[in-house]
Amino acid sequence: MILRSATALIVVGLFAFGRPNDDTYASTPSSSASPSLPKPPKLAPFKERLTAAQSVKVQTAILGVELDSTLESAHSKLDSLGHSMAAPVDEGDEVADRSKGDHKVSWQLTKTDYGSVFVKADEKERITYIAAYLRPGKEMPFDKIGELEKAPVLTDRVVAWDVVRPNRPLIRVVARGSERKANSITMFIVKRPRTD
Repeated sequence: MILRSATALIVVGLFAFGRPNDDTYASTPSSSASPSLPKPPKLAPFKERLTAAQSVKVQTAILGVELDSTLESAHSKLDSLGHSMAAPVDEGDEVADRSKGDHKVSWQLTKTDYGSVFVKADEKERITYIAAYLRPGKEMPFDKIGELEKAPVLTDRVVAWDVVRPNRPLIRVVARGSERKANSITMFIVKRPRTD
C-alpha cells in the first residue's frame, strides 16, 4: 500500500506546484525557457524519485508540531509562544468544513523566528496541514530545511520534497520565498482519492 501511495504521490503530485508564469516548475534557474512560456519540468525516473522520497532528510515539524499529531499537542507547544484563535470560516464554506469535521487554528507568535503558524486537523483532531510564516529578516535558506539534491521541485522561489516513510502517512514539504530563502514553509499529508 505504501508503494502504491508513493506512486500516486510522486507521479501525480509533482505538478501541483506549477502555475503558468509563476516560476514554480521543476527546472534549474538557468533554464533557457522562453520568458512567455515556462519550460515543463524534467523529472528524474520514478525509481530515483521514490528512493529520494524514502531517504530524504527534510524538516517535517514546525516548533515541535508534527503532521499526524493531535491538535491538543499543538496547543501545548504553541500556546506559550503566542496566542491562538480558531480560523474564521467563510459562510459559504462553513457547511462544507463542518461536514468534513475539519478544525482550523492559527497562532500569532511573539517568541520565535516564526510570526504565525496555521494548522488544520481532521475530524479526529489529527493535524493534516501546517503552514508557518517566518518574520521578515528571519528567512530560512532552502538547504537548511532539507536536502536540495533530493527535491523533485526546485527553483529560486520554491522547493518541494516528497517524504515516504514506513508506517507513516505520505508527506509533502514546500518552502516558498525568494533567492532560495523561505519566508513560508507548508507541510501536509497527501491524501489519495478513494478508488472503491
